[in-house]
Amino acid sequence: MRFTFIQNIWREYFGVMYLAAALRQVGHDVEIRVTPTVPQTLAAVRETTPDVVGFSFTNCEQAYVLEAAAAIKRVQPDLLTVVGGAHPTLHAELAGHEGIDLVCRGEGEEAIVELAERLTSGESYEDLQNFAYFKDGELVANPLRPFNEDLDTLPTPWRDGYYRYKFLRDNPVKFFFTGRGCPFSCTFCFNSAFRDLYPNKNKYVRHFSPERVVDEIEQVAKRWPMELARFEDDVFTMNKDWLRRFLNLYAERIKRPYFCYIRAGESEETIRLLAETGCRTVLFGIETGNPERRNQLLRKGITDEQIVATATLLKKHKLRFFTTNILALPGETWSDALSTLRLNQRIGVRDVWCSIFQPYAGLPITEQAIADGLLDRCEAGVVGNNTFGDNTLNNPYGRRIFNLHKFFYPLARWPWLENILLPLTARRPNRLFHYIWVLFYVISYRQHTGVSWRRIASEGMHWFRQFVSTMGARR
Repeated sequence: MRFTFIQNIWREYFGVMYLAAALRQVGHDVEIRVTPTVPQTLAAVRETTPDVVGFSFTNCEQAYVLEAAAAIKRVQPDLLTVVGGAHPTLHAELAGHEGIDLVCRGEGEEAIVELAERLTSGESYEDLQNFAYFKDGELVANPLRPFNEDLDTLPTPWRDGYYRYKFLRDNPVKFFFTGRGCPFSCTFCFNSAFRDLYPNKNKYVRHFSPERVVDEIEQVAKRWPMELARFEDDVFTMNKDWLRRFLNLYAERIKRPYFCYIRAGESEETIRLLAETGCRTVLFGIETGNPERRNQLLRKGITDEQIVATATLLKKHKLRFFTTNILALPGETWSDALSTLRLNQRIGVRDVWCSIFQPYAGLPITEQAIADGLLDRCEAGVVGNNTFGDNTLNNPYGRRIFNLHKFFYPLARWPWLENILLPLTARRPNRLFHYIWVLFYVISYRQHTGVSWRRIASEGMHWFRQFVSTMGARR
């Protein structure tokens, strides 16, 4: 059985790499293609001649996937199309869209292998757990099988399908997960809704063994360029005993700097461990400078005091850090937006990440915004998807807050610029503001990764070529 996974974003998707590894382990052929436009997608399908085409995506990519899947079906109506990932998991009704046959919900390694077995034998797949589809005009959403509680039984992610592309292969930053799941229930994240779909949801947070993760990193470092390991776990430092065993092993065998996500309120013992084992940069979330909104609207469960204390400890142990922030949240005032800026200034950030809130369909915060009359209910694909642009919320301060986003980095890092830049936020958005944001985006990227200017220039040329190649093309 031949599978081709297709996406429009130039990034390794771990879900795809695990599915590919599981399929290849039992003898199926797998290809991965990055195709930013629909014509490129159709060409990839012709080239790889699959029996099944798969798309793994989030809300941001939904418009592309729906158009690409429909185009494939118009050309090859008998080709089976399957979608999965965080967004489809919460929206089984996507199976009703033109071009989509099946939605795979939740973690899909076992499900995709069973699907391949049924297709090979000619048996029906209608009763397979994790899958949703439409039959006779009605949605059928089969229950999800329990989580795999022993992650070491999973095959190593298959990166070769992505590293056929020089742009991805030569990236000196390589990405890793040391586990799965997050115990927190932030309203702007899919984790709580995802967790509640499972019968064994109390086992949602799981880790690979330290030895398994280090073996994987070692293999990657031997085969491909790697100067920095970036751990993508929501909270890398959650399990202290595991963390200590893993980092001691990492320092002994890998000997490369790494990047990780922590949660404000971390202990000095843990921060010292990070510093002693080669951590280069840590990221933690502030989200909003208004503590009531952070902990009531977002359910973050973090105080200003914890944020300040964490920044102080990171500086004490000479660890680089940057923060994540969200502007234009539901009901946000100009004063709220400024409080987010002020808290970053207070802790003395030298690097900062700021996004515009997007009301992704199905999230608790989106439902609350609709209930409060700040957002009209609409099709999931219509909701804004650019976290660096604007959003569709009804907010009289929206335009000024969107402009603040463009200047957030320099204002957070150099407060003395306020007299110059803050008055500009009252003006109409324009290209110059966007170019200023791009400049500081690049500076921030280099700060927290340490990649060379040569690599940054290479990435710039890559994205310019992508822009030119997609001009006038339908996505």
